[in-house]
Amino acid sequence: MAITKTEAAEALSEIERTAGRTQELRGYRTAGPILMLWGVIWVVGYVATGLLPAERWGLIWIPLDLIGFALTILVHRKGRADSATGAGSWRTPATALAIIAFYAAVLTVFQPLAPNTYLAFPGLVVGALYGLMGIWRMTRYLWIGAAVFVLTLIGFFGFPMWLAFWMAATGGGGLILGGLWMRRA
Repeated sequence: MAITKTEAAEALSEIERTAGRTQELRGYRTAGPILMLWGVIWVVGYVATGLLPAERWGLIWIPLDLIGFALTILVHRKGRADSATGAGSWRTPATALAIIAFYAAVLTVFQPLAPNTYLAFPGLVVGALYGLMGIWRMTRYLWIGAAVFVLTLIGFFGFPMWLAFWMAATGGGGLILGGLWMRRA
C-alpha cells in the first residue's frame, strides 16, 4: 500500500505541529519557575516598598533585582535541554540587559515625580512584554500579561494610597499563579 503525496504532506504537517506544541510546552515548563521566582520577588519588594519611605526603595529593589536576575539565569539554564551545548545561553542575560537598559532609560528621560509612577511602571512593562510574547508565540503569556497590565492600571487609578500592597498581591500573586499555570503545561 503506497502513501499518496497528500497523505505524506499531511503526516509531515502533523509532525511539525506536534514538534511545535512540544517546544511550546517545554517553554512553559521552563518559564513557570521563573515567573514564580519573580512573583515572590515582587511580593517581598512591594510589601517592603509599602512599609518604607521612597528614598529607601532602592535598598530593597536593587538587591532583589540582582538576586532575581542571577536566579533567572540559573533556572533558565537548568530548564533548557540544550544548556549543556551552550546553545542559546546568551539570550537570557542579553534580554535581561535590554529590559534593564530600557527601564533605566525611560525613568531617566521622563524622571517621574510621583512615587506611584515608579511602583506602576514595572507592572506596565512586564504586562506589555508578556502580552507581546503571547501575541507572537505562547498564548498563556498574553493572558498573564493582560492581567498584570490591567490590574496595575486598576491599582494605580483606583487604590493609589495602597498601590505598593496592591502590586504585591496582584502583580506578585499574578506572576506566581501564572507560573503555576505554566508548570502544569
